[in-house]
Amino acid sequence: MKRALFIVTGVSVVFTTLAFGHIMYHDTVHMLARHEESHLFLAVHTLVAAALGVLSLLGAYLLLSGGRGQNSH
Repeated sequence: MKRALFIVTGVSVVFTTLAFGHIMYHDTVHMLARHEESHLFLAVHTLVAAALGVLSLLGAYLLLSGGRGQNSH
Protein backbone atom coordinates (compact mmCIF):
# COMPACT_ATOMS: atom_id res chain seq x y z
CA MET A 1 0.00 0.00 0.00
CA LYS A 2 2.83 2.39 0.89
CA ARG A 3 4.61 1.71 -2.41
CA ALA A 4 1.42 2.43 -4.38
CA LEU A 5 1.07 5.74 -2.55
CA PHE A 6 4.65 6.66 -3.48
CA ILE A 7 3.97 5.88 -7.14
CA VAL A 8 0.72 7.84 -7.25
CA THR A 9 2.26 10.89 -5.56
CA GLY A 10 5.35 10.66 -7.78
CA VAL A 11 3.24 10.67 -10.94
CA SER A 12 1.22 13.56 -9.52
CA VAL A 13 4.39 15.55 -8.88
CA VAL A 14 5.59 14.88 -12.45
CA PHE A 15 2.33 16.19 -13.94
CA THR A 16 2.33 19.20 -11.61
CA THR A 17 5.91 19.98 -12.62
CA LEU A 18 5.02 19.76 -16.31
CA ALA A 19 2.09 22.15 -15.76
CA PHE A 20 4.37 24.52 -13.82
CA GLY A 21 6.94 24.45 -16.65
CA HIS A 22 4.22 25.13 -19.23
CA ILE A 23 2.91 28.12 -17.27
CA MET A 24 6.41 29.51 -16.67
CA TYR A 25 7.27 29.20 -20.36
CA HIS A 26 4.19 31.11 -21.47
CA ASP A 27 4.63 33.67 -18.69
CA THR A 28 8.24 34.31 -19.75
CA VAL A 29 7.27 34.60 -23.44
CA HIS A 30 4.54 37.07 -22.49
CA MET A 31 6.99 39.17 -20.44
CA LEU A 32 9.52 39.18 -23.28
CA ALA A 33 6.90 40.23 -25.83
CA ARG A 34 5.56 43.10 -23.72
CA HIS A 35 8.97 44.44 -22.58
CA GLU A 36 7.48 45.53 -19.25
CA GLU A 37 9.99 43.86 -16.95
CA SER A 38 13.70 44.55 -16.48
CA HIS A 39 16.29 42.08 -17.73
CA LEU A 40 17.43 41.38 -14.16
CA PHE A 41 13.90 40.45 -13.08
CA LEU A 42 13.54 38.21 -16.13
CA ALA A 43 16.84 36.46 -15.40
CA VAL A 44 16.00 35.90 -11.73
CA HIS A 45 12.48 34.75 -12.66
CA THR A 46 13.87 32.20 -15.10
CA LEU A 47 16.57 30.92 -12.73
CA VAL A 48 14.16 30.51 -9.81
CA ALA A 49 11.60 28.75 -12.03
CA ALA A 50 14.28 26.40 -13.38
CA ALA A 51 15.59 25.64 -9.87
CA LEU A 52 12.08 24.88 -8.59
CA GLY A 53 11.42 22.66 -11.60
CA VAL A 54 14.62 20.69 -11.03
CA LEU A 55 13.88 20.25 -7.32
CA SER A 56 10.34 19.15 -8.12
CA LEU A 57 11.52 16.58 -10.66
CA LEU A 58 14.11 15.34 -8.16
CA GLY A 59 11.35 14.87 -5.61
CA ALA A 60 9.26 12.98 -8.15
CA TYR A 61 12.21 10.75 -8.97
CA LEU A 62 12.79 9.98 -5.29
CA LEU A 63 9.11 9.17 -4.81
CA LEU A 64 8.97 6.91 -7.87
CA SER A 65 12.26 5.14 -7.14
CA GLY A 66 11.45 4.58 -3.49
CA GLY A 67 13.82 7.19 -2.17
CA ARG A 68 17.13 6.37 -0.61
CA GLY A 69 18.29 2.82 -0.23
CA GLN A 70 17.32 1.16 3.03
CA ASN A 71 20.10 0.34 5.46
CA SER A 72 20.32 -3.40 6.20
CA HIS A 73 21.58 -2.81 9.77
